Amino acid sequence: MTARYCAGIFLTLAFFFVQHVDATEFMPWLGDPYVIEGRADLIVEAYESLNGKHGKSHRPACDFFLDAGASFTPDGEWSAELEAVLADTRHRSFGFDSLLLTGRHLFFNDIVGDPVSLSAGLTIIQAFKPAWHDISVFHHGGIACEGHVSVGKELSCQQFWTSRLWGVAAIGVGDVGSPWLRGDITWEHNWWDVHQLSLFAHTIWGLGGNTLNLSERFKGYGSLHHQSVDVGFRYTYGFEYGIAAHLDYAYRVFARNCPKNANFISVGLFYPF
Repeated sequence: MTARYCAGIFLTLAFFFVQHVDATEFMPWLGDPYVIEGRADLIVEAYESLNGKHGKSHRPACDFFLDAGASFTPDGEWSAELEAVLADTRHRSFGFDSLLLTGRHLFFNDIVGDPVSLSAGLTIIQAFKPAWHDISVFHHGGIACEGHVSVGKELSCQQFWTSRLWGVAAIGVGDVGSPWLRGDITWEHNWWDVHQLSLFAHTIWGLGGNTLNLSERFKGYGSLHHQSVDVGFRYTYGFEYGIAAHLDYAYRVFARNCPKNANFISVGLFYPF
């Protein structure tokens, strides 16, 4: 199945299947106190080849993910989030991929007068066994944890934020192989809480010493010197009561020892309770 055919199927299904999902939140601003924020994404990943030990290998895939989570902020400084990921990929049938539990603390908040917003947190990841050996997902074993720091600055007009720039730096380690580094940067613009546009770059850098050998059974990314850079955009439309829907697209501009030239499309919904 080609990437073009896969994307066509996704765009047809997305408008009928969008529910309440989004990935773990890392921005250096927390949600409203005492509000449960539900997120959900339906994501498709499509690629034609893999980058490995002997260069590029033609291995087309079309993978689907359903990513659902909920976060809770008991006060203005702490936040907790639980996330579940289901997957249906070339390498396994539909089922659980992973569970993630994240805790974050807000140290500085530019909205109330600090120079910048700064938060730090820890994410614990439980990857289910079928996901360990799936080349479409960056897992480093069954249990992993990632520490992350986020910093950002927001500009506002009246009661609305108008634009903001923020980034994330993270280091993680799993029970198999070497640690990894992650760095993300995002710029967002907001038009009166109705239309929002985000531009982003997501990177991950595995610190293992091995290259991807496609002639062997894939054993996970823990031992690999893998690298990837994805760039993309998000358009968000805001409804009443804080509900928002979004459409994302991202493209992998650099890959080493992982899927090459991957395309990502997702649709999702944010729903505060």
